[in-house]
Amino acid sequence: MCPIKKFIPLILCLSLLVGQGTMNGFGLGHFYENQGITSAGNGLNSLVPGFQSNVSLSNPSTWHHLKYTHLSLSYSGDENTISELPLLNRYSGLSYASWIVPIKSKGSFGLALVPYADQRISLTDTDTTSFIAFDDTLSLLKSFDRSGGIMAFKVGTSYLIRENFSIGLSVDMLFGSSRQNESIFFDGSSIIQTSRTRYSGVLGEVFISLALQERINLFASVKQALRDLDGIYTEKHLFDDANGNGYHDYGNDFPLPDSVSAKNEIRLTGIHKPKQFSFGVQSKLNKQTSISFEFSTIKDKGTIDSSLTLPINNSIDHSNDFKLSLVRFPNDISLDLVDKISFRTGLMYKSHTLALSNAIVSEVGGSLGFGFKFKTVGNQVDLNYYLGKRNYSDTFNAEIIQQMQVGVSLGDLWFVKRRQKK
Repeated sequence: MCPIKKFIPLILCLSLLVGQGTMNGFGLGHFYENQGITSAGNGLNSLVPGFQSNVSLSNPSTWHHLKYTHLSLSYSGDENTISELPLLNRYSGLSYASWIVPIKSKGSFGLALVPYADQRISLTDTDTTSFIAFDDTLSLLKSFDRSGGIMAFKVGTSYLIRENFSIGLSVDMLFGSSRQNESIFFDGSSIIQTSRTRYSGVLGEVFISLALQERINLFASVKQALRDLDGIYTEKHLFDDANGNGYHDYGNDFPLPDSVSAKNEIRLTGIHKPKQFSFGVQSKLNKQTSISFEFSTIKDKGTIDSSLTLPINNSIDHSNDFKLSLVRFPNDISLDLVDKISFRTGLMYKSHTLALSNAIVSEVGGSLGFGFKFKTVGNQVDLNYYLGKRNYSDTFNAEIIQQMQVGVSLGDLWFVKRRQKK
């Protein structure tokens, strides 16, 4: 059993060289749903509608309310800083992409590509170890680099069973790979151990939406692994990186790549087995404004094989999160420019319990966002900002998270053009 407090001080005395946070070092990395806003069009909401008055991009059971086919893209810029330390980490990338087709207001079909886990982390020991051998003073410096991550390709559908009740289904195909380098810099020479892990798995999630009254809507979902996330781990031969590029290539590197072979592949089974339950309630204050509450709990029953080297020898066992949000949707009928602007704001609390130490990682955050709807097909541009503070129960250093998301959603322009040509 290795408590986190033995590892956090070590991590905090290292230089974080690329975009990352401390959460990237736990287990399979930082699960993207734990990083503020997942989609600019939704804001903080997941189950409860935030994209349009009755539509959530991440809840298939609401998709049939769309009037047009929608292609939605979100791009995220993230920044993590550790308080009292000169560590500033920035990274950006595509955070959400979906294509949703409503079918006669009775059903829907959609595809989405989203990040699932970010494994990027780079650690360099700032304390150089020196020792004397054969009357020479030699210096030793260690580093650890991991890149890559896991993506999810989602296939979703929904069906309106009754006027006030609909059901949705999502099948998430997980895939990806990561590459690790463990290096020892030894008086101008770098000895590197390289390994690679390939991931695959399938998750399933069932959604329901129920309108109790004209102003009250309930939402729920259950997710679990249909096929556990497994991995194929391959460890390469040690080599002397003479040219210092971090890769085992021909030239001065020793031994030459074709003179050695990788070790046998190791099958890593059941490394991620999530079970999740989510619940949300929406209360409409008027035709354009609603207030909502969401709760989600997730338990990971996966086991990470000891063959896989982790930056921090710990992982998240279970998580809970609470969200409270207020959304004002645009008025589709009004010609006033102000009525075409949507407004989203909310507060969130997350709590993660680590598997080996039972330490608590808690996060409190808030978001503020605006959207602008244009053209009759419901084209939309969204901008959201998230600010949060993450605390670790057995270290005094807090982490400040900032996130800026820009999103664009395009309506069914192709079909509109065809009708205009007739």
